[in-house]
Amino acid sequence: MPKAAIAAEAPLTRARIAELVRVAPAARVASSEAAVAGAAVTAAGVISLENPVLSGMGGIRFNPDGGKPAAAVASLSWPLELGGQRGTRVEAAKAEQRAALATADETQRRLLLAALLQHALVLRDEAQVALAAERRALGQRLVAASEKRKKAGEVPEVDVALARLQEGRDAAAEATALGTRQADLLGLRSMLGQASKDSAVTGALVPEEAPPPLATLLREADQRADVRAAMAAVEAARAKSGREQAGRWPTVNVLAQYERDDQANIGMIGLALPVPILNANRAGVATAAAEVDAATARLAASRASAAGEIQGLYARYEATRNALTHLAPAANLSTQAVALSTRGYELGENDLASVLLVRREALDAQAALLDAEHAHANAKIELLVAAGRIPQ
Repeated sequence: MPKAAIAAEAPLTRARIAELVRVAPAARVASSEAAVAGAAVTAAGVISLENPVLSGMGGIRFNPDGGKPAAAVASLSWPLELGGQRGTRVEAAKAEQRAALATADETQRRLLLAALLQHALVLRDEAQVALAAERRALGQRLVAASEKRKKAGEVPEVDVALARLQEGRDAAAEATALGTRQADLLGLRSMLGQASKDSAVTGALVPEEAPPPLATLLREADQRADVRAAMAAVEAARAKSGREQAGRWPTVNVLAQYERDDQANIGMIGLALPVPILNANRAGVATAAAEVDAATARLAASRASAAGEIQGLYARYEATRNALTHLAPAANLSTQAVALSTRGYELGENDLASVLLVRREALDAQAALLDAEHAHANAKIELLVAAGRIPQ
């Protein structure tokens, strides 16, 4: 892709990801499935599920006197639904559409959370690449210093070998970090349907927005997409139960018949009324009632799960925040320690072993700090998304 085109691509911030999630492939699938339920609403509004029946017959009448006049019969059967079947059918279809839309919202929420967590992973990779590049630059300084001091006869040949060995390890770590970042970035673009695009990933690893208090989150638990989807499923099950209850009523057919027989015109009108004795839709009514009970149980489970998840996420959020607070000073301290030890080796004030020991401890501290930041970012993102908010 040309550099100008790459520059023109909007960077992948959290706000940009929230926009792209709405049109991502997985979100389009969920929207399409909800549209199917919308189409069923239109189909449910027909006057009757049964079509009128027009029939006719013709023939010859053989009279005793030998006459053979023509005879014909035409009849029309028009169905009329009783018991409010059409209204309950439309309401059930609308309730199922609302349930489908709520399910689509929950799918989009899950996709948003996955994309934001992947975005945080890429930001972590970016920080890891920067640390690897910094360590490699310091490793190159050590190689140059060891070679200089070797020529001056201040250190043995083993110092040069160790410094070069460390430089190779730093180069390998940088290459690994670059490859990991590229792989995670491709995964993010794939989630967003941007496999062929190249956009920079920007933003702070830890979102700035603070989550609401735990009590507020628990009060607002019913506004979560998963709970709303369960509530909509209960409404749909109840509407379906009403539709099945109305289905116990028979469909009356109004009959109109015209007969032409021996030059006589005969017109008749009547009713065809099924008697719901053998099949009064008992199976449909019983199944729908059981589905209402099942949906109600799922709603209760969803509410309990939402409350438990929020409490767990909040506890993890506070734990990772406290851990990050304790590790935050390690960033400057490790950088200063490595810089001082490297400078001391260049000036001949300490040996290579002490420099490598300081580098190892600093590396562990920096890795622990980055892991703590990433863990806190994940906990904060999950908590904010669970609260129905988009992290910035």
